[in-house]
Order: sequence, then C-alpha cells, then structure tokens
Amino acid sequence: MKHLWDKLQSKPKEWRRIAKAIHVMDYLVKNGAPRVVQDIKDDVYKIRQFQDFKFKESTGVEQGTELRDKAKGLVELVNEPGKLQYEREFAK
Repeated sequence: MKHLWDKLQSKPKEWRRIAKAIHVMDYLVKNGAPRVVQDIKDDVYKIRQFQDFKFKESTGVEQGTELRDKAKGLVELVNEPGKLQYEREFAK
C-alpha cells in the first residue's frame, strides 16, 4: 500500500502511473482484505483530489478523463457501504 500511496504523489506528467495505482486500489477494494479497504477509506482524500485532474500533453491532447472517472468511481464505492458490499460479493 505504501508504494501505491507514493505513486499518487507523482507529478502530473506521470499520469499513467497515477491511473495504474488507482486501478490497483479499485481492484483491492473489491477483492482485497478488509484491512486494505479500511486503509483506503482512511485516506480517501488523497484519491478525491484526482476527481478534477487535468493534464494536456505537448500534442494538446487532454489525458485526465480516464483518471478522473476511475477516481470518482473509487471514491463513490468507498463512501457507499451498500455498493461496496455488493461489489465485494460480486467479485467473489
């Protein structure tokens, strides 16, 4: 988990690393141990900051869409116990 939290502190130009870290956290929330879920709940504010993420590469293409959607979905999942329980049962 420490490695994942460190990846969230990456520079915006490393948006792929941030997106991968959030993707792994999403998987862990659905399939991981309850302790991991609680750890993510405790620090959900670190994920919430990526709901408004914007980054344009030198080509002018905006790259934050996937990251914003994934962060928004993860924050909603963690904050809604019923939805979280459903997703964990579905993942089993």
